[in-house]
Amino acid sequence: MKSLNFTSVFKYYRPFLFFIVFLLHALLIYSLNFKDEPVVTDTEEFVDAQVFKLVDVIEQLPPLPVEEKTYVEVTNQPAASEKIIETEEEVRIVQEEIDYLPQHKISSVPVIPSREVLSRIVYPPLALKQGIEGIVYLELYIDGEGVIRKINVLKDPGHGFAQSAVAALTGLTCIPANANGKNCAVRYRYPVKFTLN
Repeated sequence: MKSLNFTSVFKYYRPFLFFIVFLLHALLIYSLNFKDEPVVTDTEEFVDAQVFKLVDVIEQLPPLPVEEKTYVEVTNQPAASEKIIETEEEVRIVQEEIDYLPQHKISSVPVIPSREVLSRIVYPPLALKQGIEGIVYLELYIDGEGVIRKINVLKDPGHGFAQSAVAALTGLTCIPANANGKNCAVRYRYPVKFTLN
């Protein structure tokens, strides 16, 4: 007969031993978790939760401090001068609302002194350096006395041409437009051409 050694026996009984060890561990864990200990319950009574309403809190600002009124004592002052000094300068009264006629309703157009305009025009340095030419279209509001009251830029090619044209025509006086034999205020479109010669 063959002799049985420990390894050969252990080989056949190994699964059985693992099962027994597993059962012992499970029994130990079960016995530790479920000991007969008295269960202590809280004896506090549960109180219904109180319901709080969220309301807007209106913050009252403190009243403003009352300022004390200060009184200024007025003394008798000498009367103002009764003399009226007349000057030779004539003061012109300018109407606030001038009705400007459109250009197509006038008999003769205003005469703008072109030599004076040319002498006042400064060619923009950036455009001069780059060799750029352009035409600026302006709308001039000329009153019945020939004074240019307002200048609107209708078309601006850029490069500082519009600023130069407006500066040249600002404060210029011309011969006013004529409608039915009378001087009148007019909206007049005026082109200013910038060319390199």
